[in-house]
Amino acid sequence: MPKNLRHIFRSELIKQRKNGIKTSRQQIKKAHNGKIADYRHIFSDNSYKKHWARAQKFADFCRENNIKKMEDITPNFAQKYLLYERDQHVNGYQGYSASTIGSDALMINHIMIGSGHWKTNQKLQKSKLPGMPKRSTLLAKQRQKSMNSREWINTHPHTYAQYKNQIDTIRAFGLRRRELTGGTSQNGRDGLGDRSLYQTKDGRFFAIVHGKGGKIRWTECRQDLQKEMKQIYHGKIRPISERPKSKAEFRHNLKNNQPFYRSFDHNVPTHIHRANYAQHMIKQLNQHQFSGTKQKTIYYRNGIKANGKTRYSKGVKTINLHQNYRIGTYQAQYGAYYQLSKYMGHNRLDVLQSYLGEGR
Repeated sequence: MPKNLRHIFRSELIKQRKNGIKTSRQQIKKAHNGKIADYRHIFSDNSYKKHWARAQKFADFCRENNIKKMEDITPNFAQKYLLYERDQHVNGYQGYSASTIGSDALMINHIMIGSGHWKTNQKLQKSKLPGMPKRSTLLAKQRQKSMNSREWINTHPHTYAQYKNQIDTIRAFGLRRRELTGGTSQNGRDGLGDRSLYQTKDGRFFAIVHGKGGKIRWTECRQDLQKEMKQIYHGKIRPISERPKSKAEFRHNLKNNQPFYRSFDHNVPTHIHRANYAQHMIKQLNQHQFSGTKQKTIYYRNGIKANGKTRYSKGVKTINLHQNYRIGTYQAQYGAYYQLSKYMGHNRLDVLQSYLGEGR
């Protein structure tokens, strides 16, 4: 019996998840000189689940349009799917959000390029299609983000009281929902738990979490919420000397980790509470005097290749960490921004715009 597209899509995504377990994103980037869009590896269970959920909807669209084989899915047909999403009415809005359509394009690229049915230069690019929504840096224009953390708490007192520990922990450490509750790994023990919290001799308070894309990261508690956090997690905080010294040790600890929380109300907008952490933490970090420089890899246009594509060359930009820089409505030293970006699990400073931008 021939396999239907749902089965084929799922098999391809499972194969890519297995590929992602065998290697790391850093190894892929290093092998390709740091600049590559990789559609053959999925690096976390959470990413796999999101791709699979989107792939099922795309498979339904294929069936409704009498597309039964992978060979029949052309870039033009896939573009029709994105345009279809652009024109839908969702919860009173015209079309799906920029984030949703971009994620669907990524899912299709993983399935079609990863399986070898498309070449890399055939990839879907939302930005190349007419009338596609764009992400806004203005808070008032971001759906379900029409207020900041404090305003939400004041207008949702009962929900806040019900989930106060979870919300305040996000505000204190800048955690994503999945990092708090777990669920990104098969053993289900990767949420914030009794193997996650550590304190230094001078009183600084840190959490280690299993982050987005399978990354392991440390994040520091902001000073104004340290007292509350130490009360909530009294008896669960370990000295920094007991911290895991390697990724292997961290993953071993997960087997014995006892998460504090499971999933909670998805109507609680965790992004604005993460933004609250970023706003407080950038001020706290900027009180330090940063020194030294950072070498940043950059890519710049350097002519046209024989096939008509733009040629990029790799270069290095030296950044003075003490130099002031502006992101959104905040001005701070470069060093403070880089440290905040690290705490929040991001690789690029421009991502901080969505936390520190206008309206925050």
